[in-house]
Amino acid sequence: MPVRYVGNCSGGSEMRRTGLARIVLITVAVALSAGACSSKRKEKHVPQPLQITTTSLPDAVEGTPYSYTVTASGGNPANYNWSISGQPLWLSIDAATGELSGTPPTGSASIYTFTVEVTDGQQTASKQFDLTVRLGGSLTITTIALPYATEGVSYKATIKATGGVPPYTWSVNGLPSGLTWSQVRDHVEINGIPASGTAGTYSVDVTVTDSSSPAQSDNATFRLVVNPAGGTTLKADFEASPAYGIAPLTVNFTDKSTGNPTSWEWDFNNDGIVDSTDQNPSCTYNNTGWYTVRLTVSDGTDTDTCVKEMYVLVADNIWYVNGDGGDDTNGGTGWSDAFATIGKALSAADDYDLILVADATYNETNLDFGGRKIYLKGVDHNTAGAQPVIDCQQAGRAFHFGSGETKESVIDNFTIKNGSADTGGAIYCESSSPTVTNCTFSGNSVNSYDRSGGAIYCYQSSPSIVNCTFSGNSAGSYGGGGAIYCNQSSPNISNCTFTGNSGGVYGGGGFCGGGGAIWCCNYSSPTITNCIFSGNSATFGGAICCYNFSDPVIINCTFCGNSSTYSGAALNSESSSNMKITNCTFSNNSANLYGGAIFCYDSGSVTLNNCILWGNSAGSAGDGIYTWDSGSSCTLNYCCVDSTGNISRTGSSNILEYSCIYVNPQFLDPANGDYRLRSTSPCIDAGNNSLVAGNVDKDLDGNPRIVDGDNDGTATVDIGAYEYQP
Repeated sequence: MPVRYVGNCSGGSEMRRTGLARIVLITVAVALSAGACSSKRKEKHVPQPLQITTTSLPDAVEGTPYSYTVTASGGNPANYNWSISGQPLWLSIDAATGELSGTPPTGSASIYTFTVEVTDGQQTASKQFDLTVRLGGSLTITTIALPYATEGVSYKATIKATGGVPPYTWSVNGLPSGLTWSQVRDHVEINGIPASGTAGTYSVDVTVTDSSSPAQSDNATFRLVVNPAGGTTLKADFEASPAYGIAPLTVNFTDKSTGNPTSWEWDFNNDGIVDSTDQNPSCTYNNTGWYTVRLTVSDGTDTDTCVKEMYVLVADNIWYVNGDGGDDTNGGTGWSDAFATIGKALSAADDYDLILVADATYNETNLDFGGRKIYLKGVDHNTAGAQPVIDCQQAGRAFHFGSGETKESVIDNFTIKNGSADTGGAIYCESSSPTVTNCTFSGNSVNSYDRSGGAIYCYQSSPSIVNCTFSGNSAGSYGGGGAIYCNQSSPNISNCTFTGNSGGVYGGGGFCGGGGAIWCCNYSSPTITNCIFSGNSATFGGAICCYNFSDPVIINCTFCGNSSTYSGAALNSESSSNMKITNCTFSNNSANLYGGAIFCYDSGSVTLNNCILWGNSAGSAGDGIYTWDSGSSCTLNYCCVDSTGNISRTGSSNILEYSCIYVNPQFLDPANGDYRLRSTSPCIDAGNNSLVAGNVDKDLDGNPRIVDGDNDGTATVDIGAYEYQP
């Protein structure tokens, strides 16, 4: 017969959490009509909602393997299956564990947004993450050395760093009385006038710390030499205020010369006519245009001249841009009426117009001067000492010059970063030769493995690139010119620093058919003066590579700490290229195979005049120089070279040495990047004056190039990038 159930529920309910599931316990009392009453416990499983519990991802670093496991809760962990979408190509996820892994390639520094999803077969959860990829390498102070100071003379120096996670925090100790330091954005500026009686040598300890977690830090000790008042060599210099404005423009000039000059000759428009003999004169300019100013000083025995090209601008109109509070519906005629974007101002400006851009961040790309002679100048309107930043966010390049622009189209005082394009990540020049000055290029790259010119690409162009810093820029793995690529081009590159740039198969710093910093190819002939190359890398030509009849002229430069995975850690010359190098210093460069400093191949040649090659290394042969074939050659005139193991050749290739010395050059402090000469250096007055170009009268420090360093009554040029100043 059917069983009849009669009963009631008692005891309430109880919910317990066990692991990742919920268990609901219910006590039920059931009365059976056919027998006695009994009770049972019945379990019911209710799954916990599936969710991703990771809230953020740690930063990744270019060139460093990345690994981080995303976590979740709820659902059935035994059945978790992970997936990812929208991620960069180098990043993947383990379907079983949720581990993100991969190695960001050089040039990938940026912020990436992607989605991670997990499912257990019943439920699905997803979350969007931002992953920041930092520039490759650890936090590093990139400044090599501090310039000398003089008692009673105004002094200014800058110390910079790269890598890590900005913003940085700095500390500086050991400055002489009269000098102070301040942090300006992410670098240090030292300013002041050394007090009387402070002459001597100081050890300045500098530490920088970044914002990563855990924080990175780097430190360096700089040697700062303060010369006694009146004991320095005569050196002309001056400043002007204001240096730009609307006509009529009255400019006040201030003499900043050292060495106790007694007479002054000013030429306010560089026409060869002396306009004033006052020490601190003024001049009123009435006509629109750029003006080059020349000052010649004399102490009765010696003379020195300072020429500042395109130093004063009398503008037709002035336009204002402020990314922090401006509006493109404004008129752009003042700070209270400023435009919001640079592009808007460029569309309004015409020849000899001045555009003042306030310090702010501008996410603009493909800015175009349209062939006009415009002066685009960054200024610290919002925050003292700050510089406007053009952050391209990997969405394109910052500037395109393709309308025949000349040197009177000027970009001045910007940071340009995160540019990305097929060629010229930050700037592209085609049949155009603008002026780029006082700019910082960082984290710019090409967007394809076989492309070149991480920061600047030049095709049939000769731009002037002056007083700029290039750090962490990169070409494609099969491209070249991590910072600058020159194709049928002859740019003028002066007073620039190239640090940590990387080329691909060719060139890290500059590209003449290779080069971590610069690559030059196809009949390019750049002039490179007063530049510092350090920590750049490529397969060939860690700093500069030249290819196919390219003939660069390189003067007063240092090449230190560059590397190549194959050959030519500093320079690579091939395919009938001819490099002429004068008064340069090569030290601590390393190649995995051949040519720790210089490699010549396929009828490539290099001529070295008054140069130092010391302490370079190669894994196979030619710690200093290696020539591969019989058609390649290297000629050394009045150079200082390692006595053994420095030079190698194959077959009947030619390495010729004339009047060279083979003793330690006695650098001042090479361990801390100071390659100036000690007072006992054999390189002092050991060069040949006839090998110095006629237009070169300064060394890398800006001091007179030919002086009587050994006090024998005859002024003779030193060997190396720095001239010893007695």
